[in-house]
Amino acid sequence: MKGLATKDTKNTKEVRFFIFFSVLVMFLVMVSCSEGDKGVIKAPGIVDGDIITLKSTVAGTIQQMDISEGEKVVKGKQLVQVDVDKIENQLKELEITGKEIEVNSQKISKKLGFLESNIRYLRKQVERFRRLKKKNAVPGEKLEAMELKLMEAETSQFDLKKALEGLEIQKEKIENKREYLHLLLEDHVLLSPVDGVVMEKFVSAGETVFPGTAIVDILDTSSLYVEIFIEEKEMGRLKLNQQTKIRVDGADKELTGVISLFGKKAEFSPKYIISEKERKSLLYQVKITVQDPEGILKIGMPVTVTFGVME
Repeated sequence: MKGLATKDTKNTKEVRFFIFFSVLVMFLVMVSCSEGDKGVIKAPGIVDGDIITLKSTVAGTIQQMDISEGEKVVKGKQLVQVDVDKIENQLKELEITGKEIEVNSQKISKKLGFLESNIRYLRKQVERFRRLKKKNAVPGEKLEAMELKLMEAETSQFDLKKALEGLEIQKEKIENKREYLHLLLEDHVLLSPVDGVVMEKFVSAGETVFPGTAIVDILDTSSLYVEIFIEEKEMGRLKLNQQTKIRVDGADKELTGVISLFGKKAEFSPKYIISEKERKSLLYQVKITVQDPEGILKIGMPVTVTFGVME
């Protein structure tokens, strides 16, 4: 199913923002982008990623949905079927009709082969009777009878060829319809567009869906990143592609990452605050791409980011 795929929804973003902000506030109380060690900055962060919302492009009843929330899926895995039986039945009917047409084509081809042999024989007979007629060796009635047989055979040949052409046209129509049904079948079968994890199911088997109905949210696990917010005064001490260390709360192993994005504007403070003192407390987004071959990170997970600063 080619289905519509969109990243995040407004509500999802708001919920994730609220979770992040709550975690951030608690972390700021403890560390608040501290420099416990000289030349080192520690900042609280949270794991985020791209969530793809798959939507139906057709109307119908969900026939099959063999996935669960939290389940890992691979790209191309079948997730949902919508009224697939109807299309498959049409394909089976086309297959039967195609076989019938093929049988009829073979029968007509055999008749044509026999008829062509008979026409060649009748033409020779007509030519012979014409020569004999010139010599008055056969009566004219026999020649006329032979010519009539030849005409009837040629008429039958013409009709059979037309019938064969009609069957070929039917074959072409069946093939076109088969291609159309296969394309339609793709719209009725929803496949995972990425390797990821099923975050949320919005419908269940037996429910009716319409074009645009949200079916499932899938987290693209290859898109996971860590998001932190730092004070404006620290922005000039960091750079793109700078290496960082990420420690997951409650885990011993450290992961490595690189700074991949700096936010263009401060967040969390109202726009009307203009005093120099309060402007210094504004926080800027920093996005960190993480190397996580073992799949330790999970979306929404709080982490601590440590990186050296440029003096």
